[in-house]
Amino acid sequence: MISSSSSSSSSSATVRVEKATSDLLIGPDWTMNIDICDSINSNHWQAKDVVKAVKKRLQHKNPKVQLLALTLLETMVKNCGDYVHFQIAERNILQEMMKIVKKKTDMHVRDKILVLLDSWQEAFGGPGGKHPQYYWAYEELRRSGVEFPHRSSNTAPIFTPPVTHPTPRHAQAGYGMPINSSTRLDEAMAAEMENLSLSSINSMRNVLDLLTDMLQAVNPSDREAAKDEVIVDLVDRCRANQKKLMQMLTTTGDEELLGQGLELNDRLQSVLAKHDALASGSPLPAQIIKFQPPINRSK
Repeated sequence: MISSSSSSSSSSATVRVEKATSDLLIGPDWTMNIDICDSINSNHWQAKDVVKAVKKRLQHKNPKVQLLALTLLETMVKNCGDYVHFQIAERNILQEMMKIVKKKTDMHVRDKILVLLDSWQEAFGGPGGKHPQYYWAYEELRRSGVEFPHRSSNTAPIFTPPVTHPTPRHAQAGYGMPINSSTRLDEAMAAEMENLSLSSINSMRNVLDLLTDMLQAVNPSDREAAKDEVIVDLVDRCRANQKKLMQMLTTTGDEELLGQGLELNDRLQSVLAKHDALASGSPLPAQIIKFQPPINRSK
């Protein structure tokens, strides 16, 4: 009986992962990706079958399938707990990613893998962390001469930190790392957000990109779709990020960061306005008023 149930679970995981990484998709299927994460968070034992299915898709010949598999994997690492992090390390997913990099095949796939490995090894604490396998995968590639995409030394980890609400939102429990494994990351991000930096801008941009992708999949005539809990959660994060960003823009003296920050603020306003219009059934505002921080310069 157990064998039959296990076989059914494995088959179901394979079907869902294949749908989420189909070469017929024009982009990531965020609904399917989040459904897979929900399923893992509800039944931790499914992590093994899902990770095995993702590994098969990483071995696919089509770079598009590989990229979609990497996006699904990234979403799982962000939104599921240690049971997924453990399975990725134990099921040779990291070795498979290294193999793809060494083959020097599609550059988009290669760069995506390098960004993920670099972010993960840092987020998991390096060689002395809970899952040193992530660090050793990164280190082996680095020692073999692979150049990782440049980033500042304090780039924010790839994990999406859970949103803090006055009252518990149980429906959202899975959309962030478990508290016990995210505390260090939250503290690091909080300290980093005090001053404008490239890493803080990138962190905010990652959340905005996810919201942008999800809104693009919303039918403009379906108001309720724009009120989906995952979308609302991302909107809350973007609004909070925009407040932080505007505070930081008034204090920075770095012209390059100021330019990037202003551009990000414009995008935040545009995407949030789009969400509000979709949710209310109103037309998208024709013009977004740009935020201009007070600049105090002595000539």
